[in-house]
Amino acid sequence: MATLAVITVNVHDMDQAVVFYTEHLGFGVRNDSAAPMFVELDSEGPLILLQQCERPAKADYPDGACVLLNLAVADVDAELARLRGIGADVLHDSPQVCPVGRYVAVADPSGNVVELIEFSG
Repeated sequence: MATLAVITVNVHDMDQAVVFYTEHLGFGVRNDSAAPMFVELDSEGPLILLQQCERPAKADYPDGACVLLNLAVADVDAELARLRGIGADVLHDSPQVCPVGRYVAVADPSGNVVELIEFSG
């Protein structure tokens, strides 16, 4: 079986993406020596690599197929309020229920969708 090593997120505006992933989601920058083409984010899991591309995504969330970045949070209600307060593009009016807990989705400046999930129990 292959091992998940890198999650690449294509972004059309690297400056906006770095602000979103660091200031809004709390990641740090591990390495930006190849910016603006690539920026590595600090993660407790696999390497997250922001990669410059030409156009934003046209995700049809939640109906269309896409890859989602899911981040565990302790309090999804607090995260929803915080994200709304900073003007993030929140995709749900309230937390959504799923088999493992509750989540909200937010779009990054390039249209990629990130779900913040509070696991139950």
